[in-house]
Amino acid sequence: MTQTSPTDKTQGVIDVEALKKEIREQILSELKEQKPERPKRKLSEKQLAALAAGRQKNPRLLAKKAREEAEAKAKEAEAKAKEAEAKKE
Repeated sequence: MTQTSPTDKTQGVIDVEALKKEIREQILSELKEQKPERPKRKLSEKQLAALAAGRQKNPRLLAKKAREEAEAKAKEAEAKAKEAEAKKE
């Protein structure tokens, strides 16, 4: 079986379905090429404030901040203890 173009004049018959399919593929490929990229959504100041307020209320975020603060205080205490030991010696 050999492929023939949809408008093969030697057969005298136009393959309408193949022609439709070919045109559809061309249109789709052109649409894909022309599709512009959407710019990233810009939030208003009110929306940004609402997001920030939501983050502040988030219990997971609050717990994470508390853990980080506790770790920072522990590291500071360790550093002070090491300094005190170094001064004594």
